[in-house]
Amino acid sequence: MTPRCVSLVSSGDSKVRLDVGGCIYTTSTQTLRRYPDSLLSLMFSGRHELRRESDGTYFIDRDGAHFRYVLSFLRDGSLDPQTLPTDRTSLRQIICEARYYQLDELVVHLEQLLHNDA
Repeated sequence: MTPRCVSLVSSGDSKVRLDVGGCIYTTSTQTLRRYPDSLLSLMFSGRHELRRESDGTYFIDRDGAHFRYVLSFLRDGSLDPQTLPTDRTSLRQIICEARYYQLDELVVHLEQLLHNDA
């Protein structure tokens, strides 16, 4: 069976299931589009056809464990430092993910946490 491409309608809000590196996340297109200049906003703007996997998810080949922080940031606009990993290596890896998704606000937020913790 050939995977089909679907176009998301940009005028409404819909539930989306993502498979990020093997981790399944459910969110809304509204959440994914919260930061208009981000890669996720572009992907789910409705202007591009995305290939849906046979299980109904959209696959993103990135670190699934770190994506939870990206998604939390998209939902709330910030991250509680107490919910983040305490080691600097993990924080740097999350910064790399934030850069990939072009979430400059998240990069700045995490870099400030790293700097304040130094």
